[in-house]
Amino acid sequence: MKLRQLETLYAIMKAGSITAAARNLHVTQPAVSAVLKHTEQQSKMKLFERIGGRLHPTPEALALLPDLEEIFGRIDTVNRVVEELRDGRTGKLVIATSPTLVNALLPQAVAALRKSSPNVSVFVESLPTPLAIERVSRREADIGIVYAPVADSALDTEDLLVTEMACAMPAAHPLARKKEIRAADLAGESVIATGPNTRLGMLIEEACRAKGDTPPVVGIAASSSLTACMMVSRGAGLALVDRSIELCGKFGDLAFRPFRPRVDIRVQLIFPRDRPRSRATLQLAAWMKKRAG
Repeated sequence: MKLRQLETLYAIMKAGSITAAARNLHVTQPAVSAVLKHTEQQSKMKLFERIGGRLHPTPEALALLPDLEEIFGRIDTVNRVVEELRDGRTGKLVIATSPTLVNALLPQAVAALRKSSPNVSVFVESLPTPLAIERVSRREADIGIVYAPVADSALDTEDLLVTEMACAMPAAHPLARKKEIRAADLAGESVIATGPNTRLGMLIEEACRAKGDTPPVVGIAASSSLTACMMVSRGAGLALVDRSIELCGKFGDLAFRPFRPRVDIRVQLIFPRDRPRSRATLQLAAWMKKRAG
């Protein structure tokens, strides 16, 4: 039997009449009658008897009922899952990003996503920028939040925000009275920053060289701006960090002052190219942009 025949038999069993079955199937009464007649001829047995103006399934038809209920129960489940996926209420979302951006930009966006779509499973992978880019490029993550520039033909990119390099220090530090911190102001200070081979480290070097300034001597190389700020809070020194880390709200004991020469930091969203984006991915990207704006 074809699925359409099974669907018609099941509809007649549930409705008790061809008219009601046709209405439930959104087809005409003659169409249902024709399918039933063809099915009985094909199976070479009578499937319904008319008693008291209603169609009653024969014992042979009733023997099919458990299997029909299982088949159409599974179809109902598939339809429900499709609706949930369409509305972004279920599914899986893998996010790859750096430790700093995880804490600065993601928490509120993920919280909003889970509130509207509690059945979406979210996996956040905190990685150095090159590894985060690689995960998205290999389609092992649905979305990435990374530092620009991104040069990978397997990715689509969207600008998220532009922030700047700042100097983080204890609020009571003498340099906190300054509106800006220049490279020369950090002479003699214990300076914490990401390593010289990281994106932020290279940006500092390039900006200082372009202005003829001597880059600060980094005494402690941290893995991220988040780690650097945690060290400042423990008295390890002053840190050059991505100023977006202020958004995490965890460092009320620190003062953040713009670093000069100015170092602009671009943050981008990245997606696998030529791959449809799930509703959960689109929702998260929209909340990220709202948060960044």
